[in-house]
Amino acid sequence: MFRILSVTVLVSAGLLPLSVCPAADDDMQELAIWTVWRYPGFKAAMRQFEVEHPGWKVIRSTAAGAGGMDPQKLMCAIAGGSPPDTLVQDRFSVGEWAIRDAFLPLDEYIAESQRQEICACAIRDAVAAGKLADAREPLEKLAAALEKVGRSRQMEILSDIRAGIAEGMLAEDLKELADDLAEICEGIDPAEYYKACWEEACFGMGDERRVFAVPNSTDDRALYYNEDLFERAGLVDENGVARPPKNWKELGEFGRKLTEYDASGKLFRVGFAPNYGNSFLYMYGWLNGGAFMSKDGRTCTLNDPLIAEALQFMVDVYDDIGGIEKVEAFQSGFGAGELDPFLTGLVAMKVDGNGFQNLIVNCAPNLRYNVVITPAGPSGERPITWSGGFSWVIPIGSRHPRMAFEFIRFMMSDRIINLRNDVSSKFAISQGRSFIPPMSPKPESNRKAYELLVQGNVDLPQRAKECFVKFADMMKVSKFRPVTPVGQLLWDEHWRASDEAIRHRYTPQEALDIGCKKVQERLDEIFRKRDDPKVNWAYSITVVILLLGCCAGIAFLCNGRMELVRRLLRRESLAGYSFASPWLMGLMVLTAGPIVVSVIFSLCRYDVLHAAEFVGLENYRRLLGDSLFWKSLGNTVFMMLGIPLGMAVGLGVAMLLNAKVKGMQVYRTIFYLPAIVPVVASSILWLWVLNPEQGLLNSFLRMFGVTNPPLWLQSESLLFGSKTAIIVMGLWGAGAGMIIWLAGLKGIPAHLYEAASIDGAGTLDKFFHITLPMLSPYIFFNLIMGIIGTLQIFAQAYIMTNGGPADSTLFYVFYLFNKAFRYFEMGYASALAWILFILILALTLFQLLLAPKWVHYEAE
Repeated sequence: MFRILSVTVLVSAGLLPLSVCPAADDDMQELAIWTVWRYPGFKAAMRQFEVEHPGWKVIRSTAAGAGGMDPQKLMCAIAGGSPPDTLVQDRFSVGEWAIRDAFLPLDEYIAESQRQEICACAIRDAVAAGKLADAREPLEKLAAALEKVGRSRQMEILSDIRAGIAEGMLAEDLKELADDLAEICEGIDPAEYYKACWEEACFGMGDERRVFAVPNSTDDRALYYNEDLFERAGLVDENGVARPPKNWKELGEFGRKLTEYDASGKLFRVGFAPNYGNSFLYMYGWLNGGAFMSKDGRTCTLNDPLIAEALQFMVDVYDDIGGIEKVEAFQSGFGAGELDPFLTGLVAMKVDGNGFQNLIVNCAPNLRYNVVITPAGPSGERPITWSGGFSWVIPIGSRHPRMAFEFIRFMMSDRIINLRNDVSSKFAISQGRSFIPPMSPKPESNRKAYELLVQGNVDLPQRAKECFVKFADMMKVSKFRPVTPVGQLLWDEHWRASDEAIRHRYTPQEALDIGCKKVQERLDEIFRKRDDPKVNWAYSITVVILLLGCCAGIAFLCNGRMELVRRLLRRESLAGYSFASPWLMGLMVLTAGPIVVSVIFSLCRYDVLHAAEFVGLENYRRLLGDSLFWKSLGNTVFMMLGIPLGMAVGLGVAMLLNAKVKGMQVYRTIFYLPAIVPVVASSILWLWVLNPEQGLLNSFLRMFGVTNPPLWLQSESLLFGSKTAIIVMGLWGAGAGMIIWLAGLKGIPAHLYEAASIDGAGTLDKFFHITLPMLSPYIFFNLIMGIIGTLQIFAQAYIMTNGGPADSTLFYVFYLFNKAFRYFEMGYASALAWILFILILALTLFQLLLAPKWVHYEAE
C-alpha cells in the first residue's frame, strides 16, 4: 500500500515519469467528474484512483458557478441526457435539487459500502487470529460485491488472499494483505462525519428521508480579532492581554471604539461590520436562538422575532459607524485575498472561516491575531458556529453510477484524505508557502492532519496551531443552512431583508415579514397537492398548426386567391423557396418553434426536469402581485433616461468628428474603440472607475473641490446612485451611435447650409432647422433601438452589482434570468418574456404611429 501511495505522490510532484505507472488498456472507460478543484492533492488522489482501478480514466471538467457547480450548466446537462458521473455540489442546495429528482439517493450504495467494509474487517480479523477458515464466507461475499465494480486493487488483493488460502499459506504471511484490504475497503459511515455536515446532505422527513450527497469538505466561522489594535485601544484583561468581546453589547462597543475616521470624516479603520467577512444574518439569527425553517421543512420562520432582534443588532452596529453606504464604500477600496484589510490592520474584527488562516500565515505571518467563537446574542443559549461546504453527488442520468460512488467512497477514505493533505503540503513547501490543512467533514481526518502536518510544523506560528484546534472543536456546536426545496430563495430573501433593513427602507420585522411571505408562498406551491393536467404536446402542436393554417387561409383570401396560388407555383418561386429552404427550416425549428413553445410554457408550471403542467393564466396573475416584477420594471424604465443622453453625446461627438481636421481618422478610431470593448471587460473596468474611494471619477471630482463625491454603485440614490452610474458608463460607449450620426451628417447637402447662411441664419438656427430635421430618420432609428436595448439591459447588473444595492439595479431581464436559471421557474419566466415582448412591441408601434409627424425623408 505504501509503495502505491509513494508512486502517486512522486508522479504528482513531477519527480517520477508517468511511464512507470500502469499502462492504460485499449478499452479505457472514462469517469466524468465536475469540480472546481485542481490543487495538487486532488490531482494526486485522481491518479491514485486510476492506479487502483485499471481500465478507468478520470476526466475532470469545470462547470463552476458562485455556489459550486453552475446551476444552468448542470440543469442543461441533466435535461440533455449528458450529465457527469459525479460532481461537487454546495451542500445547502442539495435539497433543492433532490426535490427536482435531479440527484440519485445514495442510501443503497452507502449500505453496500458498509457491508464491504464489514467483510474486509472480518477477513482481517480472521487472518490475524489465524482462523483462515472463518475468512472464506466474508471472502465470497466481498468478491460478489466487488465484481459489480470490476477490476480494482481490492479485487487483486482479494484474489491474492484467496489464492494464498488455497495454496495453504500461513495466516501470518497473509496478514499484510488482509490489513491492506481492510484499509482500502473503508466504507461511508455517517457516524464518522460531523453531524452538521451529514444532516445537510440529507433530505426528506421520516421514512422518506434519503441521503443525496456525501460531504467532502466543510468550513466553520469564528471571530478573528487584531490583538495589537485591541491593546492600543485598552481592550485588555487584568494581565494586559487583548480581551475579545463576550456578548453582543461588547461586540458593538468594541467595534465603535476601534473605528477611526480621517480628517475629512471618511472611514479610516472599521472596528466591526456584521456582514464583512463570511457572516450573514444566518449567523446572528442562530446566535440569538432563532430558526429560519420549521423542523419539517414546510414552514418558513424567517420572521422569527429572535431573528428580527438579531437583524436590529446588525442595523445598530452599521448605524454606529456611519451607515451601510459608508462602510461599503470603505470596503470597495480593497480586494480579496492578500488585499484583505484585516491583514493590514484596517479592520479590527471580522467573522470569517477557518480557511482565512492560510491567507494570514502566508501574507501577514507577523500579524498578532486570535480567534474566538462568535458571542451569542441576548436571547441565545450559547455561542455557536455555522458550517457550510461541498459534497459529492451523483446526478440522474449518470452513465456509471456505481463506479461514481466507488470514486466518492475512495476520495472520502481516511487514507486518501491524508494523501491529499500530504501532497498539498509538500507542494506548498516547494513554493515557499505555509500550509494549514483544510477542514474535513470527518473529525478523525482533522485529528490526523493536526498530528502529521500542524502540530510539529516549525513554519507555522503557535497561534495558527491553536486556532486550528479551536475551529475543529467548534464543529461540535455548528449550525447549517436549512435543507429545503427553497434553499436558494430563502438565502436570497434573507439577504434582501438584511439589506433593506440595514438601509432603513423597512424595519427589521417588516423586512423579514416580506421575505418570509415570499418564501412561504413558494413552499406552499411546491407541497400543494395538485391535479393540473400535463401538457398534451400533440394536441398543442396540432392547435398551432391549425392556427398557422388559418393565417395562411386569410392571406389567401386577401390576396386574390388563385392569382396568389399561381405566383407561388411559378418555377422561379419554387426554385427560390428550395434555395431558401435550409434557412426557412432553421427559422421554423430554431426560432419560430421555441417562440411558440414559450407561449405554451407561459401557461404552464415547468421546471425543466418534470413534465409541464397546464395552469392557464396563473403565471400572469402572479405578475400583478409580484413586488419584484414592478420593481424591476420601474428600474428598467428609469434607465430610459439614458437614451436621450446617449443620443445627445453620440451626436455631439459625431459633429466634432465631422470637422475637416488633419488626422480625423485617428480621432474617429479612438472614439469608436470603447464601442467594441466586450461588455464584461468594460464592466470590470468601470467597477474601478466608479469606486467611491479610489476610483478615477471621484478622484477627478475631489480635484475640483467636491469633498463628498457620490457613492455610485454603493448607493441606491436616484440622483447619483447605482442606476445613474450605469447610465454614465453607457455614455462611454457612445461611439457606436456616433458612426450612425456621422453617416447622417455626411448625407446632409451642403447647399442647405449655404442657403441658410445667405439668409442670415446662425449656428443654432442651422442646427435646429436643418441638421435635426435632416437627421430625423437617424433619430427615429436610434430611439427605437435605444428603447429596445434599454428594456433588455442585463450584463451590467449581472457583472457589476448582482441587482443591488437594495434591488436598485434589479432590471427586468436580470429578474427574468433569475426566475428561469436560478429558480428554474420556466413557466413564470416565459410569462415575463412575453410581457417584455408586448411592451417592446407596443412602444415600437407607438413610435411608428408618431413617426410621420416628425420624421422627414429626403423623398418628401
